[in-house]
Amino acid sequence: MPSFLARYEFKYLVPPEGVAPIRDITRAYCEPDAYGQDGMYEVNSLYFDDWDWLTARMTLGGARNRFKVRIRTYGWEASDAVFLELKDRVGTTILKQRALMDRRYVKALCLGQLPDDGEPFRAARASHQPDLEAFRNRVDRLDLRPRLWVRYVREAYGSAFGDGARLTFDSALQVQLPDADDPYVPDHTQWMDAPWDGPPVMVEMKFNGAFPEWMRWIVQRFGLLRISGSKYVNGALRSGHLPWGSLERSERWTAF
Repeated sequence: MPSFLARYEFKYLVPPEGVAPIRDITRAYCEPDAYGQDGMYEVNSLYFDDWDWLTARMTLGGARNRFKVRIRTYGWEASDAVFLELKDRVGTTILKQRALMDRRYVKALCLGQLPDDGEPFRAARASHQPDLEAFRNRVDRLDLRPRLWVRYVREAYGSAFGDGARLTFDSALQVQLPDADDPYVPDHTQWMDAPWDGPPVMVEMKFNGAFPEWMRWIVQRFGLLRISGSKYVNGALRSGHLPWGSLERSERWTAF
């Protein structure tokens, strides 16, 4: 059976000078993410969508139940992990499935092909195979294709109490369109900035069950206003490649 992680996510935008005081409080309850130096690392996500940007339109339309489909990595070395992710929002609850994937097979998956050896796709861990199949089924059923690269810098903190709570600061949001022949290899000279309409740093509070009191106190202390911003949708809008964007559909589809 696929493994579901049910969580809640609250998002806020703050100015750069607002990060330090929130960080100081967070460190009393959390530890820096062990993955990066001082909890900081780069997040790179390749988002899938259909020919008419279905998932982007669902988000923009405020659909109560919606989803995202993406491939995520935190680096470009051969040894860096690659994850296939399904992120479903059901009301206010986030259901996430994640499968660790062998990087050698990602290109074939992005192109809708079988691996070069002709064997079926296999997750890097046997326990992740149901989540890999769920990802492929969603992609095939809705005819999804790689549509947009999104990257940003994340500073992450995880609860010291083992309750799964996390607070992250995300900044320097950038996007680019994937290459038609090799969607999983972005051109690092082609990133374009995709700033928010407002303060440039997104604070995300993620938790299971009840909203942690220390997070609630941060929101009240600094008067944070919750938003429903999507990095993918904001990036797609900024790039001008949504169906109502600046490019004609024939131009957008020459690569697919």
